[in-house]
Formats: sequence, structure tokens, C-alpha cells
Amino acid sequence: MNFDKNTVIGIVLIIFIFVGFSYYNVYEQEQYLKTHPKTAKQASKYPVKDTLKAEQAQADTTKVADIQQDSIAQTSITEGSFASFTKGSEQLVTIENEDCIYTFSNKGGIIKKVELKNYKTFQNTPLILFENNGDDFNFSFITNDSKTPVQTGNLFFATTTTSQKISGTQQLQINYTINLGNGKTYVHTYTLNGKGYVLDFAVQANKMADVLAANQPITLNWKQNLPAQEGGIEDERYNSSIYYMNDVKEDDNLTRDKEETLEAPLKWISYKQKFFNTSIIAEQANFKKEAQIKVVTPKDNNKIVKTFTSQLQLPYNNSNTFSFPMKLFMGPNQYDALKKMDVELTDIIPLGWSILGLINKFFIIPIFHFLSKFISNYGINILILAIIIKLVTYPFTFKSTLSMAKMKVLKPELDELKKKYPNQAEFGQKQMELYSQTGVSPFGGCLPMLLQMPILIAMYRLFPSSIELRQQPFLWATDLSSYDSIISWSSHIPVISTLFGNHISLFTILMSISSVVVTKMTSQMQPAGGMGGEGMMAQQMKMMQYLMPVMLLFMFNKQPAALSYYYFLFNVLTFAQNWLIQKFYIDEDAIRAQIEINKKKPKKQSAFQQKMQDMIKQQQEVQKNRKK
Repeated sequence: MNFDKNTVIGIVLIIFIFVGFSYYNVYEQEQYLKTHPKTAKQASKYPVKDTLKAEQAQADTTKVADIQQDSIAQTSITEGSFASFTKGSEQLVTIENEDCIYTFSNKGGIIKKVELKNYKTFQNTPLILFENNGDDFNFSFITNDSKTPVQTGNLFFATTTTSQKISGTQQLQINYTINLGNGKTYVHTYTLNGKGYVLDFAVQANKMADVLAANQPITLNWKQNLPAQEGGIEDERYNSSIYYMNDVKEDDNLTRDKEETLEAPLKWISYKQKFFNTSIIAEQANFKKEAQIKVVTPKDNNKIVKTFTSQLQLPYNNSNTFSFPMKLFMGPNQYDALKKMDVELTDIIPLGWSILGLINKFFIIPIFHFLSKFISNYGINILILAIIIKLVTYPFTFKSTLSMAKMKVLKPELDELKKKYPNQAEFGQKQMELYSQTGVSPFGGCLPMLLQMPILIAMYRLFPSSIELRQQPFLWATDLSSYDSIISWSSHIPVISTLFGNHISLFTILMSISSVVVTKMTSQMQPAGGMGGEGMMAQQMKMMQYLMPVMLLFMFNKQPAALSYYYFLFNVLTFAQNWLIQKFYIDEDAIRAQIEINKKKPKKQSAFQQKMQDMIKQQQEVQKNRKK
């Protein structure tokens, strides 16, 4: 390899500069260490070539220490007297009674998780009513020595309770305590029973008047993500709501995504799912007014039904012995269990308003629960319930059938009257006179329907929310509280999927077919052309009667199998009942003879018939005046 003169000179100069700089750097470091003895000790741990790294490590250590000191100081200012309780490790305690498994945490002194032992999810996994994954349940309050509200979710409480099982009449009290010394304690106290879904809960502040800020409430911050537990997320969301009742026993609920401020003090608030609920009931004093509640539906998350949030204020009175007792109900929406709470918590079960609620409370539910004591198959219980209802309404059904038979016998005479009196008002008056003479009531056929429709509607309200039907199989239906699918498809079909769903329910098909059969039988029992004679109105009514079963097919295909099954039974029993009445009790010749006898008897008009005739006469007068 050949080097020219300039190349050789350049290489020599580079080597000279590098060696000279190295000697100079070592000399400077030695002088620095002589003048900085503390750094010399630290530097002795490192080779000379790593001196700069050592200095950087020392600087970083000093910086971290300063940050830690600042953090401790800031925590002390923020948490005030409670600062020392922000350090610790989470410890869980499991308490199991006959119906629930409760998991408690010392962090926040809360119930972290509740599992219901007697129930499973739709996927047959353990049913977790709720699980606290953070600060989902905590109290906040202002102290005299803190800048910001103290959050109990950041504090580690002390307890002596260990994991254990209780049963029967046993009771267990769990205390989670923050002890500030000199008798100053903040305590969460839970009292559990050996069975059931109710426990007592109290927040206590002892000798804390000089610690907690005066005239400032203790705020309960409660958030809960409702986990999906049933077969259909949309149905669960439709049936999930925040219910509440104020101190004057006015209840209401929040279902849609919304945030509200409640003006009146609250007695209780309930996070209600389709079949389960978590409720907090104030005992001696109510939660203060202006509680805030919020509902959010995470539509992109099919594992969470809804997210409920509320802020409730405890009326702290700055006394040295403050205590706010509450009851917690965490379990199924069973009517009898909720009724025992004696605070109208049964209002979270949608039984219907007015007469519908009365029918469910005092007729259907008692019969249903009585049958359940002896028969475990709920499909059979629904059959027996349908038979009982039919027997109760039988006298009215018999009157209705007899009235339709009389109308059928009178049909020829009514046709003659219509020809003789083409004016509708005059015909109506003569028609009422004929009814009065023969003892026939034109409205007798409507009475059974007026009595049975509230029962049918009450069933429509009760069955979808009846936990007794949950996961109860019958025939081909695997769950009476959900639809019975015999054919299903996964693809989305426009319009059809919206109205009909992605399945076909066999009980719904049977209900619709039986409805057509009953409609046909009823029309054959009535006079040709309908009770009011032939005409466009009669034809339209007849068309509606046959169109209704088709509408029911779309309405009930997504409904619980128990509902379609009951309506199917109702139709079958109606058909059998009408057939028996016509076969053995209706004799048109005898009815015709009795009508002739009634014509000869002096007949006193009923108040209703007299009123109808007066209305017809008034209508005639109005028509005459219009003609003039």
C-alpha cells in the first residue's frame, strides 16, 4: 500500500492530538477529585473511564430522593390526618353464608365482590353480581388539615376478621377501622346473617369533630358495571334501571342514558338488573337531597349491560358519635324477599300500574308461589294457573256464549227491522226495544274479554321479569324466561331481523295458530255479518280478528317462552270451554222458545237500556233539527 507525504503527516497529527487529550483529561479529573472529597469516595467505586456515569447516577439519586420527599410532603398535605393510612397492601377476606359468597377488602373497607351461590349465568358460570375493580364504592369527606377530599378507597383499614363460613341463625360482625389515636376512629361495620341476601352496614365517626370539617357531608360515590348474565344483551339492557324512593314515598326510575339530580332526600336507591339487584336502604335518617345519578350504556361492549353511577350524601352533623346505619340487599328480584324489606322495594319489579299491579300482587303471584311449593316443574304450574283462571272466569264466559247464541237466534228479526227502518237512529231504537222484550243483552259477549284482558296484560308484565322462571326448562324450551328457538340464523336480514329477530319460536307459532282457530270458532258462534248486521264495519272487524294472530307472531317471537306458552294454553282452554258449552248447554230451539215467552211478559227496562234509548231519541232530534 502506497502513502503519499500528506497522508502520513495527517495520521501522525491525529495520533498526537488523541494522546495529548487523554493525558490532559486524566490530569483534570485528578485535580477535581482533590478539590471534591465527597465525590472522590463515590468515584472510587467506578473506573476512571466511568466517572461521568457516576456523576450522573449521583445526580439522579439526589433527584429521586427530592421527588420522594416532595411526594411524601404532598401526600401529607392532601390526605391530612389520614396520610399514614395510604400505605399498605391489600388483604382479602371471604365470608360465605348459605346463599352468598362475600369478598371484603381492607383497601377502602369495602365489599369487593359478591357471588350468588344458587344461580348461574346463561353460560353456566358462577354468577358474580358485581365486582369492584377500583374505587367503585368509596366515601369522600373534607378534613380540617387536608387540601382535597379524603377518599376512603385510597386508605388501608384494619380488621381482625378472617375468612370463614356461617349458616342458619349465625351472625358475624366485621369492623374495618382507621384509628387516629386518642379514641378517634373512622369505621365501616358490616353485620352478616347465616342465610339470605341482606346485611347491615354502618359508617361511624367517633370523636372526629375536630378532624372532619364542620357542615360538610360524607359523600358515598357508587359506581357499578352490570355484567351480562342472561341470553340476550338487548333484553337485559331494556330491563335494567336505577330505581329510587324519596322520603315521601314517591318512587321513580332512570332507564335511559341520562344524568339527574334528585331534589328530595332519598330513602333507598337500587341498581336493578333483569333478575337481580343491588340496593342501599337508609334506616334512621335519609340520604340528603340533591343526590346525583347517572346511566350510561356502553353499546360497543357486550359484556357490560349498563354502567350506573350515583353520589349520595350522608348528613354528617359534626358530632363526636356520628353513625349512619344502612341495609344492603344484594340478590335476586324475588317478590317475597323484597317485600320483607318493608320499604316498598318490590316497586323495582314491573308488575304494572293500577289494576294490573293488584292482579299480579294479590292473585297471580300468590297462586304461582303456592303451586311452586308442591310442584317444581314451572311449565305444569303455568298450566294449572291457566286452568284456575279459566275456572274463575267460567260463569262470565258461559253468559257470553249464551248471549251470542241469543243474538244468533234474533238475527232474522233484526234483519227485518233493518229493512223496515232504514234510518239508523230509528233502527237503533227498535233494536233496543227488541232486546228489552226478549231479555237479550247486546254487550253480554264483551264481559269475559273485559275481565280476561287485564289478566292477560298482567301476565305480559309479570313473566318477563319473573326470576322463578329463569333457566327453568320445559319440553323443548331450555329457559322459560327466554324465547324458545327451534330455528335460528346468525346473519342479519333487514326488516325481518328488526321485527322478528334471528330465530323462530315454536310456542309463538302455536299461540298464533290457536288464536286463528279460536277466532274462527267465535265467528261461527256469532250471527252472520256480525252482531250489528252486515256491512263494511263488520267485514273490517272480521279482517282485524284474523290479522291479530299475525301481529302477535311478530310481537311475541322475542318474548319469554313462558308468555307464549301461557297464551297458547289460554287459547286451547278457551276452545275447549266454548266447545263444551255449545255441545251440552246451548240449545237454539230452547233459546228461541224462551225468547217468545219473554216477549209476552211485561219487561221493565234496565237503567242502561233506558239511557241508551234516551240517547237514540236525542240523536233523532238532532238529525231532525239539521234537516230543518
